[in-house]
Amino acid sequence: MSWYVVDAVDRAFERTKKCLIEPFDFWKWMKLTIIVLLVGGGMNFNTGGGNYSFDETDMPVSQDFPTGAENVFENIYDTVSMNALAYMVGAILLIILLALIFAYISSVMEFVLVESLVSNDVRFWEYSRSFLGKGFGLFLFRLLLGILYLLIIAIVALPFIYYLTGQTDASLESSMLANIVYLIFLLIFIFFVLGVIGGIIGSFVNLAIPVSLYAGSGIFGAFSMVVKKFRQDWKQIIIYWIGRIVLNIAVAIVVGIAVLIMSAIALLLFLVFDGAVYFVLSALTASDTLVWIILAPVVFIQLIIFVLAIAFVSMPARVFVKYHMLTFLQMWYPEIEVPIFDRYKGSPMEDTATSL
Repeated sequence: MSWYVVDAVDRAFERTKKCLIEPFDFWKWMKLTIIVLLVGGGMNFNTGGGNYSFDETDMPVSQDFPTGAENVFENIYDTVSMNALAYMVGAILLIILLALIFAYISSVMEFVLVESLVSNDVRFWEYSRSFLGKGFGLFLFRLLLGILYLLIIAIVALPFIYYLTGQTDASLESSMLANIVYLIFLLIFIFFVLGVIGGIIGSFVNLAIPVSLYAGSGIFGAFSMVVKKFRQDWKQIIIYWIGRIVLNIAVAIVVGIAVLIMSAIALLLFLVFDGAVYFVLSALTASDTLVWIILAPVVFIQLIIFVLAIAFVSMPARVFVKYHMLTFLQMWYPEIEVPIFDRYKGSPMEDTATSL
């Protein structure tokens, strides 16, 4: 018996090579890199602050300085303190809103990536506009799954919380260590089970995305079709999950080595450049504040370049893994005709492929 997850490796490698190297197109690589970045999720925005103290002796008041202006920061601090709860709630709502926006963009980009690889023609804006509806369906599906996961965690954890709240102070203190150990193992068990379930469902969702595209159905209908096909041919999927774990580990090792080498070279170049700029600016001005005001945007731009470079180096691996999934889908679900660019239908009976 032939296992499709193994048979798909060579074909996926050939398709990756044809897509990325034959011929090499830098801008095609960049567009795929951006798409892969957006598929991978959003960004983390870390904001920092400092503690500033002002003393009237540190700020001499002159005729040109308005009376009472030296207390402006104290007034701002008082205002923020009085409305701290409102600002906190607003910040949390903003973070949730940004997370939802990036999750929706990620869902749209899932369809953009599949269509780009299937057609071997990357059209970022055109495909994005075309898949806004399907992306919203995928976003809604994943959102419902996320809510379901949270409900499961809450339901499992509720008995433990109820038990703790029902204890007296003396009994709670005496059994605190046992409760903590129990809670840790409970959380580990919950996240392990949810991780396994989430991985299985995520695998079905990834297969359902191209099915939704080329069967003309929504993501909910496509997911149902994949589950139905699983019931008919579950052995191939079981081996597919095992094979994908092995494949992802191998790909991660290769990508990790490439990223480490690239990161070492990039960080060394950035360090030499920033050091030279710092010493030049320090020689031109005695103000450290001015030096860092000029140097900070440079470091920020370098950070963006560094992230893009890592994504650029990692992108071929993501493309290969996606082509492997598409090739497996062609073999496992031949009823869904995926119009891959090399016209290979992927039937188990076919041993040859039509070349370009």
